[in-house]
Amino acid sequence: MLTRDIELSDAILDLVDNCVDGAARQTKKKKKSDRQYEGFEANLRLSSAAFEIWDNCGGIPNERIEDAFLLGRPKIETGLSTIGMYGIGMKRAIFKLGTEATVESVSDDGGFAVSYDEKWLKPADDPTEENWDLEVKKIPSKKVKGVAIKVTKLKKEIAHQFGNEGFVNRLKQAISENFGYLMQKGFVVKVNGEKLRAKTLSLLVSSSSSKPAIKPYDYVVEKDGVRIRVTVGFYKPLKKNEDDAEEDRDIVVEGNQAGISVICNDRLVLINDRTMKTGWGDGGVPQYHPQFRSISGFIIFTTDDPYKLPISTTKRDLDVGADLYLHARQYCMEGLREFVAFTNKWKGMEEETNKYFEETKRKDARTEVRLAEDHGFAVRGNAGAKKYATNLPMPEVKDPMRRISFAKKDAAIRQVSKYLFNDSDESPATVGQECFDRILKKALGK
Repeated sequence: MLTRDIELSDAILDLVDNCVDGAARQTKKKKKSDRQYEGFEANLRLSSAAFEIWDNCGGIPNERIEDAFLLGRPKIETGLSTIGMYGIGMKRAIFKLGTEATVESVSDDGGFAVSYDEKWLKPADDPTEENWDLEVKKIPSKKVKGVAIKVTKLKKEIAHQFGNEGFVNRLKQAISENFGYLMQKGFVVKVNGEKLRAKTLSLLVSSSSSKPAIKPYDYVVEKDGVRIRVTVGFYKPLKKNEDDAEEDRDIVVEGNQAGISVICNDRLVLINDRTMKTGWGDGGVPQYHPQFRSISGFIIFTTDDPYKLPISTTKRDLDVGADLYLHARQYCMEGLREFVAFTNKWKGMEEETNKYFEETKRKDARTEVRLAEDHGFAVRGNAGAKKYATNLPMPEVKDPMRRISFAKKDAAIRQVSKYLFNDSDESPATVGQECFDRILKKALGK
């Protein structure tokens, strides 16, 4: 039952997350920096024959061995920037992957090994004969301090997926996204010998300080020991929508970063969300539509007390009813309204916004955008909060552009296209534009 509600990729992400927790434990007493995890790494090797993950992140200290192998922890270690609250990540992942596995750990106070086998995992016919004890064996200490997990007997369906190149590539993508912000701080993850690159959000920021310009909305506050940051902006220029079919295709195109992501202690918990979870379709924010494909952003929670994070037991979803999350969501919606209004005002005139986007530079949203801290103003009634509100350029309302949209049968469009261009294959948009332009010239007497 422990493995039913977790996907294979999530099980592996949990194991990588445990490596990060070890690194966090090693740096606990050090001064926090932008390269907090420099020198720490996790290595994964997977094939249809076996799975391995090993790290140099300090190992499991003796005082935590029992907690590490219990099915659920009675307590968690506070003072760490972690999300490992529930104590079943490593066990659940091992049970998901296979029926035989070994866990070895070497820390400053010694080394040990624990083995799972098929007999231990299989329930006994007579419950009174069940043995739930796991033997902890001492092993020689090593120079490199860390944890190594080897699953030597994979389940059949798992072996099949590990032998699939497509699955391996998707796993690499997931690791680069979920741990990208930790990689920014120096943490390294390798899969089958390949060092993965961090995938993080970049937003477009103008250097202009006075006139209306393209800049993100930014909000920061600390509440009950949790630092909250909300940033919303454009990650690419506006794109003119040709027709609904094109809009639908754009939603699923690879590399599309539209939507809001949620990050807890540098781990990506929700990626590119376009639902009510992050405010779309609520409180004056319209439901997501491809018209808003250029809008992106994130909500970030950071704390040394993981109990306070608004996440679920799987670490891959949110507790959207938590007061802390609702507070952050409120300001996310405020940012969304600003950029939705911009796209609405310029609808049909998207090309005219290019001059504003040409004045921008792409900046990493997490490390290079500090608008609230550096230029924000205090928020009334919200102690310690600072906000940088947008001052986006808006079109002059003299002779506004308006969209003309209607549908006709394909055969009719092709017939008109043949008449106008001597070619029946011109796009519907081109045919419609030419029809209007010819009638407009007649109307103007030209």
